Amino acid sequence: MATYSFHTPKALHKERFDKVVHALLQKEIPQGISKSLARKLVMAGACYLNGSRCRIASKPVFEGIEVRVVFKPERVESVRFDIAPLTKENILYHENGILVVDKPAHVPTVPTVDNARDNLVSMLKAFFGKDQYIGIHHRLDAQTSGCILFTTDERRNAFVFSLFQEHLIQKKYRALVHVAREKIPPAWEVKNQLVRAEKKKNRYHSTEFLKLPDTEGSFAFSRFTLLEKRETTALIQAEPVTGRTHQLRVHLAEYGLPVVGDKFYGGPPAERLMLHAESLSFREENGGREVVVTTTKLPF
Repeated sequence: MATYSFHTPKALHKERFDKVVHALLQKEIPQGISKSLARKLVMAGACYLNGSRCRIASKPVFEGIEVRVVFKPERVESVRFDIAPLTKENILYHENGILVVDKPAHVPTVPTVDNARDNLVSMLKAFFGKDQYIGIHHRLDAQTSGCILFTTDERRNAFVFSLFQEHLIQKKYRALVHVAREKIPPAWEVKNQLVRAEKKKNRYHSTEFLKLPDTEGSFAFSRFTLLEKRETTALIQAEPVTGRTHQLRVHLAEYGLPVVGDKFYGGPPAERLMLHAESLSFREENGGREVVVTTTKLPF
């Protein structure tokens, strides 16, 4: 373990904390240091400002402030992903107070208990401005990428709420699954009751899987279509009719087709959860035009 101490030079006045750490360590470490590693060191709590630990990579640092870095590689092992800021390419649709974003993988939709961790709402505030209203109407799992809808005008909240409440938004996902069954039909449906099985790990299963009475669960309904069969994997189109937590992941896993990268439900290891919200569609108010939003790039 090595400790490096600096005073922020004038050239780095008001720069982001991770950028300051990167610039200063570059001069001290012979082999150099990546911007990604500098950010991970900040988020892992290995960096200090005037003696106080700071995990906020975007915090501005002023000239003369003491910066101390304790370089201990094992402290950054759990912080694995460097998330790029949102760009115009992430904004798939923004009209009449309705916003559809292409969410990156590894990003929670809303803030978590770790205030140094990126989340989509804060990234949207950084993109549009901190005073921009962001109305949250549904979420994607942190590891899932793709289409997610928000409102940017409070007057649209009631309409969007009704779309979700009445199941008038059609969502299509693409999943890469591990094939753990002999045959996959061209199309099938799953209807059952889901219940939270492990509170600490936020894990879900069907009541049938857990041998519980159906009265203990919440109704979940999904449709699936086989797109492509490979040697040990398959591409599946998934349409959740209801919106239960982990619904598609549970339905696929219990059907013998766990999503690749889904360690919760028996999927083989991968760099990410291979589940992507490919598109969503809805009809505007008062019988208006149909809006169909599709991601332009598929991640797998």
